[in-house]
Amino acid sequence: MEKVRSVLIVYCLLVILALFSLPSFLVQEAAAQTKTLKIGLISSMTGPMAAGFKNIIDAAKPAEDLMNKRGGITIKGQKYLIEIVTEDDQSSPSGAVAAASKLIQGGIKFFIAPQFPGSNIAIAPIAEEAKILRIKGLGIGKEEVGPNLRYSFYAFADIYTIPFCYDYLKKNYPKVKKIAIVTPDDPGGRTIREATEKEIQKRGLELVFEEAFKIGTEDFYPILTKALEKKPDAIDVVISIPPWAAGIINQSRELGFTGPIYATIMADANMLVGMLNPKYAYDIFQGSPDVFSPKMTQIVKDFRVLVEQQIKTPFNMDHTLVIEALYPLLQGIEKAQSLDTDKVVAALENMKSIDTIFGQGKMAGQDIFGINHAIFRPVPLSRIMNGKIEFELLEK
Repeated sequence: MEKVRSVLIVYCLLVILALFSLPSFLVQEAAAQTKTLKIGLISSMTGPMAAGFKNIIDAAKPAEDLMNKRGGITIKGQKYLIEIVTEDDQSSPSGAVAAASKLIQGGIKFFIAPQFPGSNIAIAPIAEEAKILRIKGLGIGKEEVGPNLRYSFYAFADIYTIPFCYDYLKKNYPKVKKIAIVTPDDPGGRTIREATEKEIQKRGLELVFEEAFKIGTEDFYPILTKALEKKPDAIDVVISIPPWAAGIINQSRELGFTGPIYATIMADANMLVGMLNPKYAYDIFQGSPDVFSPKMTQIVKDFRVLVEQQIKTPFNMDHTLVIEALYPLLQGIEKAQSLDTDKVVAALENMKSIDTIFGQGKMAGQDIFGINHAIFRPVPLSRIMNGKIEFELLEK
């Protein structure tokens, strides 16, 4: 009897040991079955453009974590978790080329492309030759996407925002007739400037002034003085980043301009409000989100939580550019069920429906860029009135 009892005790101990060991074994097996998909991200960590684009680098880890919390991706039964590998373009085209070369040498085939057009244009030759699929959160002109750029995509093209902005202008400021354009001399901005001019003509408005300022300008008084001599009713900034947008708004108001100031995109709305003289924070609108709005989409709200947990700086629109690019890219890879960039390109081009961080979208671009490499999705629009932000998502 004593022998039987001893055998039972040993058996029970073995069972208990097995039960404790099982979870560890399953975790190890799951880890062995999960692979990693590396995505390159190039942006400015140093140099004069870092003020506008370092937030993109800061958002890489939260974006990686968000997509992994959502399950990563699965290709032919194989699960992949996402790892974002960041490189500094040093605020220069040559720095961008060096960064891209390093990622290519590391075997990375998918890039979140530099947001600054000059850098993205610079890496195109080596990226195209290496068949690197690259996508950027917000795109501007034909210089970065077109039939001769097989592997380049926009998660959204700012040019699609222009009609929404002018619809908004007509609805909310019907007395506006004369427009002045004051915009940066951006190497990728020609397409969007031309589209803006056409929109002005199409609506029977008068373009009374147009001039581009050099990248890095802080003193806008000379150009604004010339613009205001033409007595415009509104100023279209077209595209900008926070320091430039705030400078144009504050300085034009100081010079006595009281009309609406707007753009397809200027800056994070909350950041912009904080940079404005409070008495000048009125009649400003742009096609960009208020990322703190309760009307914001759930994926952006979830991303905000991760960013605020991991980064010391406040959450802003620039952070969302990473998931704006990453989210559709991963959908394209899953649709293709392949890591072959040619197959992923073909899958993206033919997607009739694609989820975006601002709602349901579709692949488009043939009409403007000559190739379906730009996603059309709802347009977030923010207006600053009396220092407060009004936000809505516009659809057509």
